[in-house]
Amino acid sequence: MADDKRPAASRQPRRRKRRLRVVSVLRLALLLAVYGISMGAAATYLAVTTLNEELPQNLTQLLDYQPNRRSIVLSSDGEEVGTFSIENRKIIALERMPPHVPAAFLAAEDRRFYKHVGFDTIGILRAAYTNFRSDDEDDGKGGVKIKQGGSTITQQIIKQTLLAGEELMGDVDLTPEEAARERKKKKYRRKAKEMILAVRLERELNKSQILSIYLNHIYLGHGAYGVSAAANTYFGKEVEDLTVAEAAMLAGVVASPTAFAPHRNMPLAREKQLRVLKFMKIEKYLTDAEYDAALAEPISLVDESDLNHLASPFFVEHVRQVATKRYGNRQLFKGGLKFYSTLDTRMQTAAEGAVRKGLESLDRRLGVRGPIGSVAQAKRGAWTGGPAHPIAGLTNDTSALADQVLADQSYGAMVVELPRNKQTVLVDLGPKRLPLLEVDAKDIRAWRDEKTGEAIKLGDLLPVRLTDDGAAVKLAQRPVLQGAMIVMEPSTGRVLAMVGGYDWTSSQFNRATQAERQVGSSIKPFIYAAALEAGRTPVDRMTDGPYSVTTATGVWTPANYDNKYMGNVTLMTALASSLNTISVQLVVQVGLERLLEILRGFGISSPIPRHISVSLGTPDLTLLEMTAGYAGIASGGRRVTPRFFDLVTNASNGETIEDLRELPPGPQVISPEVAYVTQALMKGVVQRGTARYAQVVGRPAAGKTGTSANYRDVWFIGFTADLVAGVWIGRDDSTPIGDKITGGGVAVPIWVDFMQKAHPRTKVRDFSVPPNIGFARVDPWSGDPTGPRGDPKSSIWMPFVRGSMPSKLLTGPQIRSFDDLVPSPTLPAPPKCTSLSCL
Repeated sequence: MADDKRPAASRQPRRRKRRLRVVSVLRLALLLAVYGISMGAAATYLAVTTLNEELPQNLTQLLDYQPNRRSIVLSSDGEEVGTFSIENRKIIALERMPPHVPAAFLAAEDRRFYKHVGFDTIGILRAAYTNFRSDDEDDGKGGVKIKQGGSTITQQIIKQTLLAGEELMGDVDLTPEEAARERKKKKYRRKAKEMILAVRLERELNKSQILSIYLNHIYLGHGAYGVSAAANTYFGKEVEDLTVAEAAMLAGVVASPTAFAPHRNMPLAREKQLRVLKFMKIEKYLTDAEYDAALAEPISLVDESDLNHLASPFFVEHVRQVATKRYGNRQLFKGGLKFYSTLDTRMQTAAEGAVRKGLESLDRRLGVRGPIGSVAQAKRGAWTGGPAHPIAGLTNDTSALADQVLADQSYGAMVVELPRNKQTVLVDLGPKRLPLLEVDAKDIRAWRDEKTGEAIKLGDLLPVRLTDDGAAVKLAQRPVLQGAMIVMEPSTGRVLAMVGGYDWTSSQFNRATQAERQVGSSIKPFIYAAALEAGRTPVDRMTDGPYSVTTATGVWTPANYDNKYMGNVTLMTALASSLNTISVQLVVQVGLERLLEILRGFGISSPIPRHISVSLGTPDLTLLEMTAGYAGIASGGRRVTPRFFDLVTNASNGETIEDLRELPPGPQVISPEVAYVTQALMKGVVQRGTARYAQVVGRPAAGKTGTSANYRDVWFIGFTADLVAGVWIGRDDSTPIGDKITGGGVAVPIWVDFMQKAHPRTKVRDFSVPPNIGFARVDPWSGDPTGPRGDPKSSIWMPFVRGSMPSKLLTGPQIRSFDDLVPSPTLPAPPKCTSLSCL
């Protein structure tokens, strides 16, 4: 290359020009960058400003954010007996949570929570890198891969509250490709809004407020929203009692509540828990010792069958139905109402026990039905010494397992020994091998299959329950019958207990409120009340004999229960003995229309046929209607409306929604005097009639039994001065219960069982006497006068409405008060009838 011969002075300007060109290019690039950044900033500012105008201006509203809150039902003694909710959520203050609970969620979801301003650039980059690596790697386990998110806790709150549903598209007429592009566009727009709101939220609320909202809102699987609901759902405890290991398991669920819920997949939940514990240690939330202890701690989950358990389920479900009509589904399931119900838990337990015991006793009287299954020869060894098999469902399923045998639970028991004496059966429950009660063993040994004629054999499964002393077992076959019970305060209508069937888990049909069944003779007190109102008296005589009524369809001739007649009887004897022909005659005399007016007046709203056969109880009514009607008679002739809750408030602020405690009494249907004399006639049913067994309660009581045609339904509704209780027994398919099964023999013992266990411990007292009532001492069967000082064993004080007392009873001074003229009536002597055998 030739040497450059030009002088140095000429080469210098060229170098300077080249430097100037480089500088100019750099200046231009810098200016362009500045302009680009400025334009980008301006565009970003414009976009943020535009988006911000679409967003809420006051984010402090999140402090008052009210998520869907559950409504609560409390018993009269303050016990929570049921809830209604779309989301299982319980709001709890951050201060009540142990420090390791929020620490676990911070370690799992947002380790830089106290450092970022709403969104975390470092966290976003870390999540992107982790997700990039997870796409290229295979864990080799075939497990669930969850993409890591970069959203902070603040962003998660925004997404789940203020921007919930932001990406929903609805019905659009787009191709799949267009729909995908539109979804992506909505997602980016939502992300932008999310970041804007997150920054603003961090400025308007402090970190503790944000963390409190998050911990009460986050979904943690299995229907649980918030850490408090999750603690109860998974571990059966309050959030204050959560351990470090349990808190870490809950925090691990957030990434995928469906996949990591402990009830669904414990190994995956455990894997996530260990990861959270590791981060808690790294972030100095745990010491080495606390970390090691949490690793070693076993996790105990509550039995899934106990989740969403309802105490008194028939009662709670009826509260739901009543509340839905009054307040609507939205307020009930989202508004956080608190119902102060009328339920008395002690009475409810007694009612459930009485119905269950009565149905099982009646079922045994109807016969033993034999084994519920059998264990294959090859599996019998595993049964012995293994877990217990509780019985569940209508099919007597024994697939569930339990590690212990409880007193009140029924179990499948395998027959393992059948000694030659034919009076003993030895059964194996798994953990225990026990003898069957001798009386049950005899019945089982005598049982034969109706189709094959086979007897019981080794390996057969029997439904059993432990005896009280636990030394043996007794048969516990599921009754094929059903029953119901209602308990009320007669003066207020407050429903204190409700049983709608033998077992809620098998059937949620409420036979106390939904089953309309033929009422039989339990309708007769209303008929006698109509007759008394029309001028009849308890000692009026009528002829019990064949009686015919001409109807539009022909001649109808009713008969008594046993097809026998008593001849000339008083009305008090006719009701006590439940004579059908007298009831028909009374309805003919007072008129069917007046009887229907009285029934409707007492709140009975079910359809009633306009036929004279109503006099024998042919209407199909509910137990609730009938019990409320009897409460009307017991409370002086006024309508009594059943009430299931006294007070409804807003659970969050205590505001009263509705207060039913001071409602005025219902309208008068029959006069207090007629109601009192009707009560006296109904006392005769207990003292001398079809409900004599009820005397063992030891209190003045009145009531009436009922048995429908062909023994399909049996009833007893009775009351004291404090309580009215109704009992119904029958089959769901309305087939006959069995021959000669009556209300006095089946329903009355259930009523007695309840009253003996649950009647309030009030002073024993008779029914209150209204004004305008006179008394006369009469023979209970003939109605003839015996004088004021008649023998208490062979005469009774009978009340009369003023002006209606027959002249034969006016031979002496009419008794209007027991205070001065004669000694007060005493309670009946201890009854001789103490068992069903004398009925």
